[in-house]
Amino acid sequence: MFKKIFLLVSIFLFLSSSFLVAAEPTLEEIQSLIAAEKNEQALKLLKENDLSGNPDLKFYQALLLSWQEDYPEAEKILIELIDTYPKRLDFYDQLARIYGWQRKFDQAAAVINKAQAREYSPERTALLAQHARWQNRHFEAEKLLEEALQKTELENLEAEYQRQLKEIREEIKPLYFLEGRTVYSEADKEELSVNLGLEKPLKDGLEAEFKLGSSYFQQDFNFLLSAGFDFKPPLTTEKIDFSSKLNYYQGESRDYLELNNSFNYHFKPKNRLGINLNFREARTDYQSLELEYEYQFAKNSIVLKNISRHYDSGWTADFAQKLNIYLPRANYLLNLSLSRYQDEEKVVKVAFEFSDLFSRENYSLRNLNFWFNDQKTANLDFRLDLK
Repeated sequence: MFKKIFLLVSIFLFLSSSFLVAAEPTLEEIQSLIAAEKNEQALKLLKENDLSGNPDLKFYQALLLSWQEDYPEAEKILIELIDTYPKRLDFYDQLARIYGWQRKFDQAAAVINKAQAREYSPERTALLAQHARWQNRHFEAEKLLEEALQKTELENLEAEYQRQLKEIREEIKPLYFLEGRTVYSEADKEELSVNLGLEKPLKDGLEAEFKLGSSYFQQDFNFLLSAGFDFKPPLTTEKIDFSSKLNYYQGESRDYLELNNSFNYHFKPKNRLGINLNFREARTDYQSLELEYEYQFAKNSIVLKNISRHYDSGWTADFAQKLNIYLPRANYLLNLSLSRYQDEEKVVKVAFEFSDLFSRENYSLRNLNFWFNDQKTANLDFRLDLK
């Protein structure tokens, strides 16, 4: 009799434990585990059960997978959920976020637009604005956030959008700066210059810079007027940027017009090909063509450059070759440079570049650079941003 009772109790306990293991977790259980920061336990519990009939738990499975950066599996689940439950707009939102985290911004925008076509949400418009900021499209982000702010009815979101708008407008407002440079040289090339400048984003992908200043060079004062424009994505393709700068010098020791054009092609994440074309109209006219290649290692980078010059007499294809090695340190960037010129002259240069040294209420020191070479020449320059 005792054996029969023991056997029945054992069978009951086995069936009960099997039922508990097989029981589908509740939404509240998963949410409690996530709130307790037990994400792995929650995900393990979801993976052990068949969730095909529970879209909410499937959604949480995709959410947890995305937090573990298992984006392909999370995308797969969310796409299936959207196909099965097209009216669940929260599925669209999370899929768009995952695309944004991977910088798949076109796919994110397509998903958001589908959801907005079903029912407009200012929160999705704000998500588009966030993606625009990640692409440095600040003017586009400002426009989207203004729309989200106008249409939201929630006070907490209104305060958040106003905060983000303030940050964006700080990023695109005109910036005045002061820069200076002093050069010591035993070859009669000492120089002291001071410039006041204005840096202004004009639209996404287009930034202008204007400078006005003077310099003391070869015992004469000279006047400088400069204007430059930088073209970047989205005005150019994703891997290309271009800049052009016009400098006008007027004075006894400097009297010429100079046009510098720079083109960069980032054909791989760690590789860049650059072309710089410089024109100068002065007492002696010449043009320079610089070809450079940059490769970035895990921490350091190198730049190889060949400089050609064109005079009235013709081209000098190998006017100079340069090797630059950039070695980041804790508080500065060390730049070692070796140059070889056509007359077999070689120049070794050591440079120290400091960035964002300090910031005050009305100004900040953006950079301070110092270099010297084996030709008894030294340079010190700085840029002070005025707030």
